[in-house]
Amino acid sequence: MLKSRITSTVLRKVLLPGTQSTCLKATVASSRLAEGDELRPFKEMPGPRGRYVIPQIGPVFHMKPFTNFTMESFHKLLDSLHDKYGKTFRVELFGPSVVTENPDHIETVYRSEGKYPKRPPINLFHTYAERNNKERGMAMVNGTEWHRLRSASQKYMLRQASASVYIKEQIDVANDLITRMSTMKYTPDEFRDEMFKYATESIGVVAFNKRLGFMDTKGEPLSAENTVYLESIKSFFECLLKDVGPPLYKYFPTKLYTTFEKAANQAYGYGRVQIKEVLERVDRQMADGTFDPEKPNLILQLRASPKTTDESVDAILLDLLTGGTDSTAKNMENLLLNLALNPEKQQKLYEEIVEVIGPKGHEQTADHMSNMLYFRACMKESFRVLFPLSFGSIRELQEDIVLDGYLVPKGTNAFMNNRRLLLNSEYFENPKQFLPERWLRDDSSHKREKEYPAFALLPFGFGLRNCLGRRFAEQELWLGVTKIIQNFHVSVPMDGDYELMYTTFGQIRKPIDFTFTPR
Repeated sequence: MLKSRITSTVLRKVLLPGTQSTCLKATVASSRLAEGDELRPFKEMPGPRGRYVIPQIGPVFHMKPFTNFTMESFHKLLDSLHDKYGKTFRVELFGPSVVTENPDHIETVYRSEGKYPKRPPINLFHTYAERNNKERGMAMVNGTEWHRLRSASQKYMLRQASASVYIKEQIDVANDLITRMSTMKYTPDEFRDEMFKYATESIGVVAFNKRLGFMDTKGEPLSAENTVYLESIKSFFECLLKDVGPPLYKYFPTKLYTTFEKAANQAYGYGRVQIKEVLERVDRQMADGTFDPEKPNLILQLRASPKTTDESVDAILLDLLTGGTDSTAKNMENLLLNLALNPEKQQKLYEEIVEVIGPKGHEQTADHMSNMLYFRACMKESFRVLFPLSFGSIRELQEDIVLDGYLVPKGTNAFMNNRRLLLNSEYFENPKQFLPERWLRDDSSHKREKEYPAFALLPFGFGLRNCLGRRFAEQELWLGVTKIIQNFHVSVPMDGDYELMYTTFGQIRKPIDFTFTPR
């Protein structure tokens, strides 16, 4: 009965090992199925049973009040399930799902994602978009609509030089951050907010070709509009994280939905005001002859594409603004923490900064970033130790695949648990230690002392649907952290409580008590 359901493609992958392309080798390697063995049905894969597999309701039983897990500790729930069921298991999450920390299995899923990689829908946002007649951004759509938006925007956002053309403007933001840090005293909560302000100001000069006013060097209070934006974007992501269980808000406005709708309207409303001002400014410059066509202007580049509408361009820019603020702020704080907890690594990075850029007072250039191999190693190691997401990426399978001898059917949601993999001592020695040197290559052989699974460290995802704002996020992180280390020695209490939690993106639960000592 089962064999009749197996497509010829799957049979070829499993039973004809001498005929696969490179793309399919991972499927064979991960299947652990010898020729002649029987494929086992997905329902027999290890995983929770009983009430936990009830559609839509099942996931609720994994969380409080039935357990001690919340969405902030969802990574710990997955850890407990891995401990019980193994590296790859079946579970009911957003429908029938498979969760894996096996690097071969992760590669198999990515290699099978097809031309239009598909994510499960974010129900809360989709309901909001339908009720408010809002254009869905690239992160929220699938199929040909996703491909249209992606192909129109990636050439302006994913090329190596996409971010560097904005480096002068973003250096100005980083300089303002240092000026503020040199004259202001922060509580732990205030410095956490400062990271949000820096990230928002940095991405604002890209999305809107203007300063947004979050980094006033005299320490003036934020405008009412900017204050509302920062609070709304935090609430926006917190609501997405709390969306567990049956989507009752599809039928009536729950408290979660009304809170999300208010936050989304405020955050997107703020962005639309900026877009309107950009276009009005361009019109004025064209009218008076001061418009510079050589100056990078992302909104005009996107609007010039025949594949976009004005509404879809707005959606792309709003995604860049909202997504870039929260993730960059938290990753920057996490990297500073790892450097503070490891002062010898911080000193080594400082020495590289002085050698490549110079001591404080010397400015960064785009060329400097590519020459700072130890910074890149520190950034990668921080992503490994404090992974940005509670697991990794999700894909809805576009075809049947074989994992550990089980036939996982098309339509199943695959959770790639990179966070768990990166902390597994089977693959990474001393996994809890911050060791940037593990990512460095020998000058002569160009090889690392140990090679790690290629599909392990993927903080920005992989393939056709990787993070569109990656170049900008890396540049903002590099500018901010190198500028801080160039000017300050960063320290924290060594006996502090640095428990990681996830409010969509990972951050330390208690705001960190940083001390910045001028160099």
